Amino acid sequence: MPSPGRSNGPRAGTGRTSAGCVCRWGPTRGEITERVGAALAEGRPVSLLVVDQITSATARVLPVAALVSAAHGVGARVLVDGAHGPGMLADPLAHAGAADYWVGNLHKWACAPRGTAALVARGALAQELHPVIDSWGAPEPFPRRFDHQGTVDLTAWLAAPAALDLIERRYGWDAARGRMEQLADEAQGILARVLAAEAAELTACQAPAMRLVPLPPGLAGTQEAAHALQRLVSARTGCDAACTTWNGRGFLRLSAHLYNTSDDYAHLAEHLPACLEEARSRSADVPA
Repeated sequence: MPSPGRSNGPRAGTGRTSAGCVCRWGPTRGEITERVGAALAEGRPVSLLVVDQITSATARVLPVAALVSAAHGVGARVLVDGAHGPGMLADPLAHAGAADYWVGNLHKWACAPRGTAALVARGALAQELHPVIDSWGAPEPFPRRFDHQGTVDLTAWLAAPAALDLIERRYGWDAARGRMEQLADEAQGILARVLAAEAAELTACQAPAMRLVPLPPGLAGTQEAAHALQRLVSARTGCDAACTTWNGRGFLRLSAHLYNTSDDYAHLAEHLPACLEEARSRSADVPA
């Protein structure tokens, strides 16, 4: 059952062991599944695998159901971080397969107020979950113990169904997702031409309403540099486009929604070269 709020997980547990797996930004779904499976099979005990449904830095849709199967094969539970899923994916829970836990934000593509999210737990596992801070609803079972949080303002959560219904009534969610995907393709093409990105550099497994365009080498190679470039682009162009980094390479991550038009991305493309030149100049002025 879905419930808004944060979870502190089981009240008691053993120590945690992590299994690491590093993938380059452009592997196929099969390669992702193979690498994660190999990391899980290394022999170290793994109790919980946390996996993005859609990656933030690289705008990839991960093969979640296959990763869940691999984790369950070694006795690990799976938490799916579906922050970008609601609204962008037609059925994010079905896409998550047999995951044990799923969390997703409703303030992104679902257009609900900020601070709204959903928490879903499978079967009896739900009763192991407790809010970070107990309130007068603490004795209640899941999900009610999350819903009764003392002085928490419920306005945003009450508004979430209206936000979802608004898109359905005015456009239909299927049509809305189709429009977002079409616009994301257009946006990627516009910016890829300006940045002289090769077709082979444009990532596969793309999120329906998000696209990635590689930035020239030397730009946004670190989180700090990516954030600085994003602030610069916003200040100079009035466009809020994410600048991200992965494995030392910088990217422009584009998003599309119903309120966007092709002209938005054309405007960004027109002014982006000057922003990148200014970023290079600033970088050159910083002592090594």
